[in-house]
This record gives sequence, structure tokens and C-alpha cells, in this order.
Amino acid sequence: MVETINQEKIQRYRKLIQSLMDLGHSHAKSVQTKSHQLMYFYFVRCAGLVSGVVVLVEHKHLSAAFALQKSVVDAVINGLYLGYAADEVEFNRILSMKMKGKETGSVRKRAAKLDAALSKRKKFMSGQFVELVTKTEEYVNEFAHGGVLSTSLDIIEHSPQVAYKVLADCTLLMINYLSNVYILEDIDLSPMKALMEEFQQAKVN
Repeated sequence: MVETINQEKIQRYRKLIQSLMDLGHSHAKSVQTKSHQLMYFYFVRCAGLVSGVVVLVEHKHLSAAFALQKSVVDAVINGLYLGYAADEVEFNRILSMKMKGKETGSVRKRAAKLDAALSKRKKFMSGQFVELVTKTEEYVNEFAHGGVLSTSLDIIEHSPQVAYKVLADCTLLMINYLSNVYILEDIDLSPMKALMEEFQQAKVN
């Protein structure tokens, strides 16, 4: 890289991710249904992946950090889908296939079904996950599958802004995951708004 990664920024993101994890853990205590339990496990997976991105960026492994972003997108969509869109039959089918290590179908199709389910509960929540897949699938797949762009991250010097972008994108996905749960469960959004302000400060500073 042309410049050194700003360690203060790294620590800001690390602290923010820990705060998001703490919020998720605090509300997991009231989880009762199997679908919500699995949704929480996906949140834990999402948090672990984003934490991994921070470590990889900190140690300048950019191609690996970008590769993890696809898994973060998948964790957000799959977790919320199982929590709010899949009926019991679909939930059990997906769970059975995942336990066998088998592919469970198109993330884009699940995103569309998730959007439809959420819009029935809150009209303003329509379309967000199909849009997420559309915006990310081309470059996320390219980076994740070792194409020219991914390889270039390890052999060409880049501005730290490239690293900061993947940090911001992955952290925002985690914020979106938890924010959707807060909205759908009618939980006070004040803590999320405070963390969103911290996120904006981490991006700028």
C-alpha cells in the first residue's frame, strides 16, 4: 500500500463491531422460536466474518478481506430469510440440506422472497435485499473467486481508501442485519441510531 493503514480507524471499527455484537447478544436471551434461534446464529456468523475482515485489513490481506464480503452478504440474507420469510416446511428443508453440507438454492431468489415477506409487515421495507444482491454480486463474486481484480489487491499498491471501503461495506451490512431485526421486533432504535453515528464518524475520521 502507498500509505500505512490508520490503526485508530481500525480500532474504531473493531469497537463498533463489538458493540453491535453486544446488542445482538443482549436480545438473543429472549429468542424462543427455532427460526429466530437460527437467525441469531447467522448474526453470530456475520459478526465473526466482519471481525475477520478487520483483522485481514489490519494486516493488509486485502484480497482475503474482499473474499469474505460475499459470505457476509450471504449471512445477512440467509439469516433474515430463515427468521422472517421461510415457512416451517422451507425452514426444515434448508436446515436439513445445510446439515448435509448441500447447496440450498439461489441467494437472489431468497432475497426476493425476503423482500416480499418484509414488505407485508412494513411496506417501507420492500426491495432492499434484491437491491443488495444486484449492487454487490458482480464485484463481490469477482473478488471472492480469485479473478484479476482480487489478485491485483495483493500485488499492486493501493490507497488505504480501498481497505477502508471493504471495512465500511461489511460493517454496514452488519448494522443493516441488526436494524432490520430491531424494526421488525419493535425494539427501541435509539442504540442502533447511536451506533450508526459512530459508523459515520469511523468512515470520515
